Amino acid sequence: MLKRGERTIEVISHGPSCLDGVMAAAAVRRFYQGLRVHVTLAANGESDRIIQELKPRTGGRIDEIWITDLSWTSPETAEHLNALAQDGTRIFWIDHHRTAVSRSDAPEFKVAFAGCVLSEEFSAAKLTFNFLRQMTGDRGAEHHSSHFDSFQPFVELADDHDRWIHRVPSSADWALAVQTLGGIESYREIISLSEPIMSRKLKAALEIGRSAMDKSLEIANTTLVERPLENGLRVRSACCIGYSSEVAARLYEGQNRTIIALFDLRSLGVSLRRSADCEVDLSEVAQHFGGGGHPAAAGFALDELKRAPAERLATLLGEQLETRKE
Repeated sequence: MLKRGERTIEVISHGPSCLDGVMAAAAVRRFYQGLRVHVTLAANGESDRIIQELKPRTGGRIDEIWITDLSWTSPETAEHLNALAQDGTRIFWIDHHRTAVSRSDAPEFKVAFAGCVLSEEFSAAKLTFNFLRQMTGDRGAEHHSSHFDSFQPFVELADDHDRWIHRVPSSADWALAVQTLGGIESYREIISLSEPIMSRKLKAALEIGRSAMDKSLEIANTTLVERPLENGLRVRSACCIGYSSEVAARLYEGQNRTIIALFDLRSLGVSLRRSADCEVDLSEVAQHFGGGGHPAAAGFALDELKRAPAERLATLLGEQLETRKE
């Protein structure tokens, strides 16, 4: 019989620096205290590759796989997960993005899940925590631990920020610190905390993040382009260097029926946000471009956008050079 410490749990959660994805992974780690829990934080565009590369480590097996705050698009990913399930791996999927909830019957999600929660009611971290707490009740004293129950305040931080509730004053600071420090480093700091008070490293990251966010906002204001649409909407597009949520909040402040589109020069992805009075479902817009998200916050990546600044620079420079005499 396997000893408790010999079991292996794999967690693939949304990243690379998402507060909700980090907290969801940390909730699994807190629940399985004492077991080998390996965490990978994946961007949306990496999910298929990372899941398909998941294999038992040398001389062992994967007892459980938890995929949190993340979905995938390839039927081959479902085939790979089902093959692992046939070998005895228990697979859990928990997500709250509308693009996942609305596509739950898609072929790529036909997987023999041991547990699956798809709901927009809470953030992925809170959905994961609630699901694990139910498992605690189902399994009895062996898995019950006040150490796990005490993680709820951390989960509430993620839920407050990720769903834009903003009733917890410090949730935005936690998101900024995680984005600055990086997902995996933040995860390591968080699982070592007994209460939601930032460690020295997270506090330092927060201060750096505030400065970096101001720089990103400066770049956004410098590159800002506005385009009014015939249907009364306005698109404000710009470049930024990370901190897209924080920058977008500044760009739609005081605006009406406005969609913010930010091209992140760091991640090379596009983040979409909207003003409070705008009812466009941004998850549907992002899904059209192969991405996803929520009605008020979504994102996608396009190869042609990654090349656009270089292509435009080549055109302008080429035109100038062709007019010069040697």
